Amino acid sequence: MSYKYQIKLALLRKNWEIVEIRYSEEWWDDENWKIQYRFNSSICFYLCFIIDPMFDGNRKKGQGIIYEIKATTKFPQNWNDDSNTIALIQMSKGKFDLKLEAFINTLENYKKENC
Repeated sequence: MSYKYQIKLALLRKNWEIVEIRYSEEWWDDENWKIQYRFNSSICFYLCFIIDPMFDGNRKKGQGIIYEIKATTKFPQNWNDDSNTIALIQMSKGKFDLKLEAFINTLENYKKENC
């Protein structure tokens, strides 16, 4: 099961909805999702799939390794902009399921703080 699919399922279980999927022209942004809470559309965030900054050359969508997955209140200005970060998953070696659980828990806390 792909990590994007696992994230999508985990979000849906917690009543988050993917309302938009975008592909930017930025080299570091493979894809980003706008997510909002099903019961209050004012509670939302962006989920960015950020490419490894060591990637060299012109890149097409899907090329390069995902370095981190970042949830932010505003779309980041660049790959290392953490000024509006809510939660992130470092995609280096490790147990993705445990990282995803902690990531979702942080998003749930964000939801509770903003309800």
